Amino acid sequence: MSKRIILYCFAFLFFQISNAQKQTPTPGKIISGPMLGYVEHREALVWVQTACNKSVAIKYKKNNDAKILSQIIMNDNSNKCEPWIAKFVLPLLDVNSEYTYEIFLDNAPVKFNYPLKFKTEKLWAPWSTNDPYEINFLFGSCNYVNDSAYDRPGKPYGQSTTIFNSMAKSNADFMIWLGDNTYLREADYSSISGINYRYLHTRVEKNLQPFLASMPQYAMWDDHDFGDDDASKNFAFANITRQCFIDYYGNNQYGENGQGTYFKFVKSDADFYLTDGRTFRDESKLDEKIFPQKTMLGKQQLEWLKNNLAHSTSTFKFICLGGQFLNSETTKESFNLFENERKEIMQFIADQKISGVIFISGDRHHCELMKYDSLANPGYAVPYTLYDITSSPLTSGVSGILNSPEKNNPHRVANTLFVGNNYCKMSITGKRNERMITLFCYDRDGVEKWKYEIKESELKMH
Repeated sequence: MSKRIILYCFAFLFFQISNAQKQTPTPGKIISGPMLGYVEHREALVWVQTACNKSVAIKYKKNNDAKILSQIIMNDNSNKCEPWIAKFVLPLLDVNSEYTYEIFLDNAPVKFNYPLKFKTEKLWAPWSTNDPYEINFLFGSCNYVNDSAYDRPGKPYGQSTTIFNSMAKSNADFMIWLGDNTYLREADYSSISGINYRYLHTRVEKNLQPFLASMPQYAMWDDHDFGDDDASKNFAFANITRQCFIDYYGNNQYGENGQGTYFKFVKSDADFYLTDGRTFRDESKLDEKIFPQKTMLGKQQLEWLKNNLAHSTSTFKFICLGGQFLNSETTKESFNLFENERKEIMQFIADQKISGVIFISGDRHHCELMKYDSLANPGYAVPYTLYDITSSPLTSGVSGILNSPEKNNPHRVANTLFVGNNYCKMSITGKRNERMITLFCYDRDGVEKWKYEIKESELKMH
């Protein structure tokens, strides 16, 4: 039994969640989950949230193997009948192997109408004689679950959550949450209990549950799950939201030195850098002419990103951001308000001759693909084609870009603007040195809205 099991208990009233969801979770039943957190070569994390029971257990086994392994977490506060979270870290698994598992509450098995399974990562490295393996993953941002008691009057801002049903059926390898994964409301900002309540209220959404179990979930945050709108490092309860974020997700790293939520993971020949654009962020409104040191990522995180990029031998380096990186046509939250830092990052990529960088972003409440060719844009230092893929929103309201100057952004790839609830999928296929990225944008019903291909050769240094 692993000694690395983590238990988090929450001290807020159970009836609040019942009222907010207009349904009463039965004591001793699963409230949300199970959710797959990280799944790597030899380790995986399974997350479960429940209430009122004394214990949660997991039994798991490798397919076609008779040996059953198990772990149990005891609830020391079961007499209080409060929601609580159990995180199971499953160690020393076999590489590239399929596993199934069961969840038990107070020794009784819990039945689900969808499979509980995962597959550990294949082993591949640059020295491998075989080609990198195929990767298929989803990404998206902005998940707003309505809560009429705390929402603004008028038309509900949250849209249908059936998008998660479509995503669960996608057969992707994993999901990247790009931020605004929940929306703290004005009534939540100023208290620990309010913040805890909001995270729980979002997570118990019924349509979300099969999706959470269908594939590993990797997450970063943006302003609305960190704090208030366009929140910066001055948000008073940042330490509380960070703990909530750690409690509710299953990443295997959360920043450095007890600060931030950024981390990196690797799949096949691709690196994924999930950044934190809020913990170290200066106010967006600061004038860079007066405050040239203005930063979004902060010194600590920027050094982490640069060193990891320089160290990487992967074909692709995906820098995942809460807001857009390349968009020079917007006044909204993006690196366009942090131009000095954007130039610093791009100059570093150019100076260090780092190929294969692609930006993945959320926040903007529409989907689009932007493309910058350095030959046509001399202000951009990187001597190869740069892309910024934006996917948003999953369930929140859509943007008004069709009525703004950004409608005609000259850097947008033709026919890639979609204003509606959406998620994106990326497939990476092909032989070594001939890899191909295929991007797909889907609406909430899983209908393809556009498709675009990027060759590995486009992302090579000139």
